[in-house]
Amino acid sequence: MRALVIGATGFVGRRLLERLIAEHVPTHVLVRAQSRDKLRVSTDVHVHEGGIEDPNVIADAARGCDVVFHCATESASHASPRAVAWINVAGTENVVTAARAAKVPRLVLLSCADVTLINADRLNWKEDAALVQRPLSACLRSKLLAEEVARQSSDATLQVVAVRPAWLWGPGEPHNLPMLCAEARRGGIRLFGSGDNLFATTHVDNLIEALWLAANRGEGGGAFHVTDSETVTASEFFARLCEALGTRPPRRGIRTIAHAAAWMRAHLGGDGPWPVDVARRARASLLDCSRAVEQLAYEAPVSMEQGMQALAAWVRAQGGIEAIIATARQPQSEQSVRTHERAAHAHDADEPTA
Repeated sequence: MRALVIGATGFVGRRLLERLIAEHVPTHVLVRAQSRDKLRVSTDVHVHEGGIEDPNVIADAARGCDVVFHCATESASHASPRAVAWINVAGTENVVTAARAAKVPRLVLLSCADVTLINADRLNWKEDAALVQRPLSACLRSKLLAEEVARQSSDATLQVVAVRPAWLWGPGEPHNLPMLCAEARRGGIRLFGSGDNLFATTHVDNLIEALWLAANRGEGGGAFHVTDSETVTASEFFARLCEALGTRPPRRGIRTIAHAAAWMRAHLGGDGPWPVDVARRARASLLDCSRAVEQLAYEAPVSMEQGMQALAAWVRAQGGIEAIIATARQPQSEQSVRTHERAAHAHDADEPTA
């Protein structure tokens, strides 16, 4: 196997790159020039400079590869709608176009289970479950559209596999973890409800296992839920998380009140939890992973206990929650996406050729 990783400097991309190196897979990465110093890899990794705004650059990096891992996405719920549309949707379109031009037989797309997140419980939820309303944020809607674009392009010459993790956690996670640490500092992590709802989670190392399997199995492509092996409630998970962080136990609340306050906050563009954040923690989520088990032979290698122990050790090594708060990744803004758009317009408008 020869692989290209797009988004190799991100949280998931870095861990995936480590796995590919450990598996002795010849690997190419596509990174922006200003992010190149974030790569700490062996000289065996082939580094290509560029971004997802240019399908020609992507195609050049992908030629000769057997699989492209597309992990360059914007996952922050507070990112601007224009930014998530550009990065998640247009970026994925460019990756698909480039992979096809480079004659790569498989594309593994990092998606998320919350592309179907609505203000309702999701129990025994399958990948093809019909939605009765739109996903709760512009970011999630863009991710769902990106997945649809990629999967609809799947055929005998380019098989597309979309991997859908649940609530992603683990050392170094740049979105949820700093946000929760900030909540803990302000008085405690909130459940936005009783906490009795089932809560689906995915440790980053279990996600990496699923991405690896998706590159080697799953003939015909498709979407796959991947979660941790344990079934827990929100109160159980966040109690363990608070213990690992060294903070007080989570606070219970009233979901309807929390949702109304979050809706108003989002309407005004204010800081703090938005409806998507409330639904993630307060609505039941039990995802059906039978497709990944049967077709990918997926089995979570990291238990929740092992993951929490590793997280607690990492928190101590970082110096506690204050240090983690400082690592929060800022969501893409209107200004940053305009920079990407200008770069795209500066490139040749022609589609890449084989």
